[in-house]
Amino acid sequence: MRFAIAGFLLIHGLIHLMGFAKAFGLAELPQIQKRLTRPMGLLWLGAALLLVAAAALLLLARGEWRWVALMGALLSQGMVLLDWEDAKAGTLANLGVLLCTWFFPR
Repeated sequence: MRFAIAGFLLIHGLIHLMGFAKAFGLAELPQIQKRLTRPMGLLWLGAALLLVAAAALLLLARGEWRWVALMGALLSQGMVLLDWEDAKAGTLANLGVLLCTWFFPR
């Protein structure tokens, strides 16, 4: 179960890199309609780093992974709310993170 949750966190984090890439002109992403500023791109990168770090901490069996994952999910949800039309599906992923941090055995 630990590997499945870590994989979920990793994938969710990597998806956030799309917002960073779009904001910095590193990739053409037609699925992201809204123009993203560089500061917004840095917030997308921050969420990605937090979620990937949470996955790594979980794989290392460190209890701190929950707090890092929660911070990543909160930042992610803030970004989703600011770009609802393009990113509303991220709400389900963030709920998934919340459930994982709550129900995963301690």
